[in-house]
Amino acid sequence: MFICVPIQEKTMREAKKAMSKIRGKADMAELWLDHIRDLDVGKFLKNKPVPVICVCKRPDEKGVFKGSWNDIADILLSAIKHGADYIDLPSDMPKNLNKKCVQQSHIAHHKSQIIISYHDFKKTPSSEYMLKKSLEMRRIGADIVKISVTSKTLSDTLKIITLAKELEQRKIPHIVISMGKKGVLSRVLAPTIGGGIMFAPLSKGKGSAPGQLTVDELRSAWSYLEN
Repeated sequence: MFICVPIQEKTMREAKKAMSKIRGKADMAELWLDHIRDLDVGKFLKNKPVPVICVCKRPDEKGVFKGSWNDIADILLSAIKHGADYIDLPSDMPKNLNKKCVQQSHIAHHKSQIIISYHDFKKTPSSEYMLKKSLEMRRIGADIVKISVTSKTLSDTLKIITLAKELEQRKIPHIVISMGKKGVLSRVLAPTIGGGIMFAPLSKGKGSAPGQLTVDELRSAWSYLEN
């Protein structure tokens, strides 16, 4: 199970400095390219110290990018070209652009794994809907399916845990998360329900979603599962 540190710095210098701190403490970085004002994807990804997930998020996904879908695709296609280990495509990206990114990932010299992600920042949808969405994302090219929803009750969190087990049984690589305080259990149990990656900041106040534990907190919680 990999721990991925989100990086939302505003300049390449700050983001590279943050990335350099990850080595030896976590496994990879999630680079929010939409935050970087002086972005040059090729220079940014050159000599990266850890594997990276590249994302470019719009305001409705808690990002800051205000360009078009074509602009987002161009940035992520550049990330594929310059050796991103993973790219994260929103599930509502237009089909032609999704297909273009998926196809490019297959022919690039350094293959980027495709994460297709669905977020709901208000609620946890029905189990049936989340499974249907997961299978749809897998069908359109996801190497890894990501479902991240908001938990308001323990029942919501149990839906997510059940979904993760279902995807594991179907041998579909996944990242399945309940956001918020009520959903912390989904982060703690992730290694036991087939998850491949979990997000955690190095320090408090640097998280990218509600309910994230720090790297140290997550490792401590996981250590109890091993005993």
